[in-house]
Amino acid sequence: MILLSASHPRHRVRRCLPLLLAIVGSPVLGAALDPSDVIAESARARLTIGDYQAEVAKLPAALRAEFAANPLRLRQYLDNLYMLRVLAADARAQGLEKDPVLARQIALQVDRMLAQARVDRIEAAAAADFDRNTESYVARARELYLVNRDQYAVPERVRAAHILIKVVDGNRDAALHKAEEVRAQAEAPGADFAKLAREFSDDPKAATNGGELGYFAASAMDPAFAAAAFALQRPGDISAPVLSKFGYHIIRLEDRRPATIRTFDEMKPELLAQLKKKAVDDARASAQRQIFSDPTLKVNAALIEQINSEAAAASASETAAHAQSSSGAPK
Repeated sequence: MILLSASHPRHRVRRCLPLLLAIVGSPVLGAALDPSDVIAESARARLTIGDYQAEVAKLPAALRAEFAANPLRLRQYLDNLYMLRVLAADARAQGLEKDPVLARQIALQVDRMLAQARVDRIEAAAAADFDRNTESYVARARELYLVNRDQYAVPERVRAAHILIKVVDGNRDAALHKAEEVRAQAEAPGADFAKLAREFSDDPKAATNGGELGYFAASAMDPAFAAAAFALQRPGDISAPVLSKFGYHIIRLEDRRPATIRTFDEMKPELLAQLKKKAVDDARASAQRQIFSDPTLKVNAALIEQINSEAAAASASETAAHAQSSSGAPK
């Protein structure tokens, strides 16, 4: 059951949903709406656009429109929000917020949200500061590049196509014979390797890519396949059937790219992204260190030890009781 349908007139619900889609789909419309506008209400609780906006603000900005674009998902989301408001109102009516333990839990939850908001702002400020001073980090990025230049090596790669003949019921001889026949056709003058791959290859992708594998490094392939592919010298060369764990392959070399090292300009965006992350992490860590280096901080070690001792004793008692119960021994 959709709660809003049961608790709200149908025609008002129908007006709410397109409006909410506009909120998340259009920043202009969202900014013009009044957060106090009511989505649903009863004698027990009220759900406003402001409540909705506060809740969806927990989602990444890029996902908010996608999330609410599904009418059923949006309705269920609003139902849950309205249910939350009603249950919370009922709890207040019963005075549950006055329970000492629950009151402290509520306060701690507020603290968690405020603490996270503070951390978010520290990180955002550090990121903004980095963006304003990006050029000053370029020299550091270049240093990192020069020190770690070997890490940016790109190994030799080849581009190849293949025709796979699987070994059926362990009969290698039959598979090899078929592979040799297909290879002979591939080497015939004017042969269309892609057409042969679509006709004979047991690789399901061959039907659409004609056996084309693109560029790859030796480490990306089965060792036997890679050895045969990299042994080919000129584009158009075709290998003898080579056995891998997948079956027999006939490989055609299409192109070869020598090993190289990515240039600094190629690596610059990635290196700057690493430095930005470090700047944000450092800002967060610095704030944490300041908390525990506060000269006014006092820690009651004896009280902590008492908590630990009492908890350890209680745990040991529960373990012993469980063991006794499991053994069936009389208590």
